[in-house]
Amino acid sequence: MPQPLKLEPVDPSAMVAQARLQSLVPVQAYDASIRTGLRYATPENVFKRVLYPSGFPAMAADATAQKLAAAQRTLKPHGLGLLVLDAYRPPEVQWQLFQMFRDDKYVADPRKKWSKHCYGRAVDVTLVDLSGKEQEMPSAFDDFTKQAAAAYAGQDRVVKRNLARLQQAMTSAGFSIYGDEWWHFNDLSDLAVLAGPPVFGRSLGLAVRQ
Repeated sequence: MPQPLKLEPVDPSAMVAQARLQSLVPVQAYDASIRTGLRYATPENVFKRVLYPSGFPAMAADATAQKLAAAQRTLKPHGLGLLVLDAYRPPEVQWQLFQMFRDDKYVADPRKKWSKHCYGRAVDVTLVDLSGKEQEMPSAFDDFTKQAAAAYAGQDRVVKRNLARLQQAMTSAGFSIYGDEWWHFNDLSDLAVLAGPPVFGRSLGLAVRQ
């Protein structure tokens, strides 16, 4: 399995240029108003570890970025928008995640298949208002419990409304819902790509530990 990434800062512009050769683009490529806040670029995640190097840009497959822009257009009339919590994830990081949490219900087991994140074909998103304030949702990001399910079983009307708006915007744009994680949406428009190898971080110029 791949070695972890070195966490040396990267030049976002250079990385985006390299990523375009792998058909990855910034998640904001088709709508600059989409917000980003990659949780694995900070220790503010369930693992309390920084897994992406400083400067690592939020990227997705070109077609997936177009779908994000379509979802953003659906949300804007409601005074809402998307905050991308994770998008393209290097396979080197996926292997680390699985080593820390060996439950492929929530973290894909690379020995069986790579996460769709590793192709830039999955995104983790939540809702924000126009000021960037996150809206109430069923659980925190990466809450590996039944509260994280996409089919909300609670009674909070605000949470129900927010989740319904997020899901409607994403599915109308062409994403599919992942039932165990309300924040996770897949772009299954090109299954042939998902049957092939993922985009390794080293192919984008990311250094790995030896």
